[in-house]
Amino acid sequence: MRTLGSVLRGGLAVALTAGGLAVLGPVAAPAHAAPTGTGWTLAFSDEFNGTAVDTGKWNYRTDVKAYSAQRPQNVSLTGGAMTIALRQESYGGKNFTGGGLVSKQKLRYGYYETRAKINDGAGWHSAFWLQAGDGSTTYPADQRTEIDVFEIDSIEPQRLRHNVITWRGSGQQASPYYTSGIYDIGLDLRQWHTYGVDWGERSVRYYVDGVLKATQPYTPDQWTHDYTAIWLTSIAYGTVPDVSKLPSAVQFDYVRYWQKDYYVDNDSPAAYGYTETGNWSNSTLTGWTYASPTRYAACGTAGATATWRPDLRAAGTYQVFVHKIAYAGSDPAQRYDVVHDGTTSTSTLDGSSGSSGWVSLGSWYFPAGTSGHVRTTASGSGCARADAVKFVRV
Repeated sequence: MRTLGSVLRGGLAVALTAGGLAVLGPVAAPAHAAPTGTGWTLAFSDEFNGTAVDTGKWNYRTDVKAYSAQRPQNVSLTGGAMTIALRQESYGGKNFTGGGLVSKQKLRYGYYETRAKINDGAGWHSAFWLQAGDGSTTYPADQRTEIDVFEIDSIEPQRLRHNVITWRGSGQQASPYYTSGIYDIGLDLRQWHTYGVDWGERSVRYYVDGVLKATQPYTPDQWTHDYTAIWLTSIAYGTVPDVSKLPSAVQFDYVRYWQKDYYVDNDSPAAYGYTETGNWSNSTLTGWTYASPTRYAACGTAGATATWRPDLRAAGTYQVFVHKIAYAGSDPAQRYDVVHDGTTSTSTLDGSSGSSGWVSLGSWYFPAGTSGHVRTTASGSGCARADAVKFVRV
């Protein structure tokens, strides 16, 4: 199958038959295999070229839902693809079994892509989607953002939909909820196709074979901006599976995630590059995303610092933004030093007036790695505040 930096030549597709996995023949080259535009860096991938699932990267989907129970035994790597076996068997109180993989690494904004082909035969719901969780349930307590890059019901193998769904956790749905609705894409989705999503702070764009198919807002409200896992799954859902088509399989050729922008916050998991000196405390004022705590330095005391240090995977020009928390009594001359390629650029912000929100500190060239950073220093007048900084590739 296709590997990074090469062209797909002579890859093999496989199908599940009564006698086991059978080679079907060459897989067509992908129509699209990278995000559009510049500045992207591959940050997570699995080409599924091995002989066993990399359990350092993946959890198995193991929940029981609708008409099937999901089993690790149904997931295998064969011929350069990840195969999910779809079976008629009694397990977990159900008469059918499916499965899938859920990434252990949690990711946020960026471009995600896979190549997939669904099964022939009604009764199966296959999806490439982003949500919190480890695969043991689709309703984890930390469930907030759900982005469905594709949802396909095998009873209609030429139709799919894309969704942004927000949750309050444990299956309690919130708002907003955006959907493309189920539509006919004019393709046979039982053949190999490439599916991508560009998830940004304000919008989500969906691609099929490199063609933009839908755009939905990503509204920054109290339930969004969380980190999510990648789910590649298929379960019996919607209608009882057509047993005459079983056993069968759904396949994924690869999955990849590219990153362009970097967010460093003062709380996990985005706090990987956040440090403080001096006396800081938690504030009751929330930050740029729901339940994100902000910090404040001892009011009237100069010299306390907070530093945001991203781990940039690629050198380039980045516009730097700080999330300002406007509040009476805050520091009217809070200092920000931006260190970029060995040079320091300094500015001050008045935190005691105006409105809260992202404020640009400027654009500069940064080398790859962790040498570039932003440091704020309390002036000693009012309370210095610290929330988040983002580095946006330009």
